[in-house]
Amino acid sequence: MNSNYYFSVNNKKWSIKAIEERKVNKLIQDLQISDFLARLICGRNINIDKAENFINPSLRTQLPSPLLLKDMDLAIDRISQAFINNEKIAIFGDYDVDGATSSAVLYKAFKLFGNEPIIYIPDRIKEGYGPNIDALGTLKDKGVDLVVTVDCGMTAFKELDYAKDISLDIIVVDHHAPEAKLPSAIAVINPNRIDDSTGLGMLAAVGVSFMLVGALKRKLVEINVINENNIPSLSFLLDLVALGTICDVVPLIGANRAFVKQGLRVMSKRQNYGINALFEVSEIEDMPSVFHTGFLLGPRINAGGRVGESSLGAKLLTTDSKSEAKEISYHLNGLNEERKQLEAEVLDQAKNLALSQESYEILVLSSKNWHPGVIGIVASRIVELYNKPTIIITENGLNSKGSGRSIAGKDIGRLITKAKQSNVIINGGGHPMACGLTMDEAKVDDLRQFLNKNNQNQLEDNKTIYYVDLAVSISGAIPQLIKELKLAEPFGSGNPEPKFIIKNVNLFNSKIVGENHVKCTLTDSSNSRIDAIAFRCIGTALGKSLLNNYNAHVIGRLKLSEWNGRERLQMHIDDVIEL
Repeated sequence: MNSNYYFSVNNKKWSIKAIEERKVNKLIQDLQISDFLARLICGRNINIDKAENFINPSLRTQLPSPLLLKDMDLAIDRISQAFINNEKIAIFGDYDVDGATSSAVLYKAFKLFGNEPIIYIPDRIKEGYGPNIDALGTLKDKGVDLVVTVDCGMTAFKELDYAKDISLDIIVVDHHAPEAKLPSAIAVINPNRIDDSTGLGMLAAVGVSFMLVGALKRKLVEINVINENNIPSLSFLLDLVALGTICDVVPLIGANRAFVKQGLRVMSKRQNYGINALFEVSEIEDMPSVFHTGFLLGPRINAGGRVGESSLGAKLLTTDSKSEAKEISYHLNGLNEERKQLEAEVLDQAKNLALSQESYEILVLSSKNWHPGVIGIVASRIVELYNKPTIIITENGLNSKGSGRSIAGKDIGRLITKAKQSNVIINGGGHPMACGLTMDEAKVDDLRQFLNKNNQNQLEDNKTIYYVDLAVSISGAIPQLIKELKLAEPFGSGNPEPKFIIKNVNLFNSKIVGENHVKCTLTDSSNSRIDAIAFRCIGTALGKSLLNNYNAHVIGRLKLSEWNGRERLQMHIDDVIEL
């Protein structure tokens, strides 16, 4: 397998990462780490000189001066003027977790500095994504002088032109891929601007927002608007930054590693009433992790924007009332259950449609009956099942909404921007792994053909190559091995949880557990054994394969659990290569 590609039952093309022994030995010597951890780091193409920062990420070493971000100085000057003149400020956020956390970071910092802004989150169904003319007009009528958009605004050309016409100043804080033209605003802060040289394009909007408030604090101290001795460190906001960064699935590399690692520590103190209430309603008692944040907290915050009130997430994260936080968290928990039901219904229908598009590399699935609040989640589920970029569209004439998710190596955001520029869709954008769009339902097939035609230059032998980090034996899979992985956390997009291959094993005792999982036992020639499980695989090629006893190479993640005071490893199976 070292020199060849192997095709799995999931129709994926797998290979083991090539590792340079020279680099492994140097890392072991320089950082005094194990051979196992050194190989893992080398397999992720991390520069040896940056390996120590990878293991011990800090904002001091990973974040440059905020003023290096393009237009940051213009934004800080305008916001400082608003503080001096006691102007009314509004924060216009997106309705997802990144938007809610970005709004909360700005709200809490601005309030701390002496100017309490208002937060406006648009209704997903009635208003759609980003600034709209009616909302901006309403804010102007309420006496707002300055609007800071967070996690949105990059493609709101018409809307921001309108704001200029009514003398409403706008500052855009975003991270989505821009077009060549920038919207009309006082400042457009986006590390993904073509002319931005900070190298911070991995940041979510909440990370950019944190840099903004850091620069603002320094400016307000310089001009004697605030006394630095009376203002606490802004590190108390890092729980919000970690939450938004994880849930927006941006790469956990560079500054994002420091944001998440330090933010989870802050989160463990349970200082934010809203986050603490979510921990309680989610029945989480462990130390916060990427899993807790991304799969338990995030979906509940998102539920307000998907099937309820879009503003609930931001309200929860900014409230100073424990009772209000508890009330909102229970409401969001109920909405999340409703969201799950809607998601299950749409997923069943989407799976049936996907079967009719087997010949396409990019799936575009649509229906008139799908709730727009769950189409993004369903797109993710379809990608998991079929390993293809997927766009789910709910048809509504000229106002049809779509949400897409992708796979490694297929930049869906770029393709959607190209579709907009080619007038296939009305509006849209995103980043390599996710996108959103608005279009005419009559052009759904045109979009499908356009995406698949323009996808050809991204293909490599018609298959993306998936990599295994390391090969291990069952006897070598010991608890100490997994404990060493802690130094490579946090895991997520851009730094995924390590995948291992155990070769030449016998799968037996296979059985269905729960609703759609398969549990089995793996053994090798030394008669060593390890328990294994594959989640949500019934009805898939992997599930069907696992229910047969046979010999195989098994690919998955190793997990450590404790039972009756004893530590044991279990393998979470991702794929199988039949022998």
